[in-house]
Amino acid sequence: METVFFFKNMSQTEEAKLRDYVFTKLPKFEKILNRFPADAVILQVKGQRFDKHSAYEVELVLKIPSETLSACEASHMITKAVDLAKDRLDMQIKKSILSVRREHRAIRSRAKNKIKIGQQTEPQRGY
Repeated sequence: METVFFFKNMSQTEEAKLRDYVFTKLPKFEKILNRFPADAVILQVKGQRFDKHSAYEVELVLKIPSETLSACEASHMITKAVDLAKDRLDMQIKKSILSVRREHRAIRSRAKNKIKIGQQTEPQRGY
């Protein structure tokens, strides 16, 4: 997985803290996304500090071959904003993978339910 960082209005120490904390959270994403090639997955981390509200906004954008997922959260602590955005993105990834599996399963079940050519069926009765 390739990780790209963007910072706005953040000091060097805040940038380092954000970068280090995100790298501690990456193994969970890598575990979930192991079915995709490593060079096909790109995670963009955008961090912004708001002086007026003394808050931080973290946006995580995950680009995988089939789609692009994004999660944005704001909080007064960098770590809390990253955790909230990570949880939101994690739910989206799981939902995306589950929908792909359901579509595949639906095709299988339709194939099982097809009536074979030589098979007799009961006539329908109109009541």
